[in-house]
Amino acid sequence: MFQNISQEQYLHMIEEQDVVAIDVRTAPEYNDFQLPKSLVGYDWNSGEFYDKIDELDKSKKLIFICRSGNRSMQACMFLASNGFEHLYNLEGGVMNWN
Repeated sequence: MFQNISQEQYLHMIEEQDVVAIDVRTAPEYNDFQLPKSLVGYDWNSGEFYDKIDELDKSKKLIFICRSGNRSMQACMFLASNGFEHLYNLEGGVMNWN
């Protein structure tokens, strides 16, 4: 399954070598506000996410980010059903970012 994480946990985890943060928001949303070390180009709504699923490394810890935590949670659930194990959802998304 996946684990919800806080902003503090994100900031701690993102410094680890085996962690990748993936932003599933649209490009305009990403351009408005970016989290440190997050990747763009995995827009959940446009289908970019599905096109790039084969690029994701199952051995890495994957943190998913969106505006409110809903799209990132859906991405985690989808990947969990496709054999991914180390999945994290930024709880509350960027709306909760201080």
